[in-house]
Amino acid sequence: MKILGTRSWDTPNYGLDFKMHTNNNSMSSMTYVRQEVPIPLWHLVLLQHPSKKRTNSDRPELPRVLYNSTTKTCEFWKYIRHVTAWNNVAKIMLTKGGSNMSLACPLKVGNYAMNVIQVPPDTALLKFMYHPNTLYSLEGTVFSLNPHDGVTRKRLCHYEVNATIFKAC
Repeated sequence: MKILGTRSWDTPNYGLDFKMHTNNNSMSSMTYVRQEVPIPLWHLVLLQHPSKKRTNSDRPELPRVLYNSTTKTCEFWKYIRHVTAWNNVAKIMLTKGGSNMSLACPLKVGNYAMNVIQVPPDTALLKFMYHPNTLYSLEGTVFSLNPHDGVTRKRLCHYEVNATIFKAC
C-alpha cells in the first residue's frame, strides 16, 4: 500500500496532525484533546474509487463502500476482534510502536501519538482489494456522543487518507 496524501479538519477542542514517512511508507499522527470527551465515537468509511480506465459509459461511477462502521472507542477492541481483516492492523497501530492513544471513555485531555500507522504488505485484505490504478480513501470522523441522551453527537474532527495498492513481487 502506498499512501498518497492526507487531510484533516479540526475543532478548537480536538486536533489531529498527520506526518508522512516516505522511507518506510507509513505515517504517524498526533491527536490533541483540549477538552474531555465524555463518550468518543469513531466513524470509519473505506471507499474504493473507480478507475477512469474501466468506465465504459458517460455516467460517472460512484465510489464503492468497502467498510462503514461507527463504534465507541471504549468498545473498540470488543468490536474489532470480530473483524479479522482489521484486527492485526489495529494491533500494530494501537499497541506496538509507541502508541499512547487512549481508548477510554471519557477521553481525557492530553496529547496522543500513534507512531506507526502502516498496513503490512502481507495483509490478506490488501490482496482481496487489489485493482490496478485504483485509489482508496479512508474517511474518518471523531464524534462526541451526548452522555445524557446517548443519541445526539457533536463532530470533533474529520480526516481523509488516500492510498493505492501495488503488487510487490
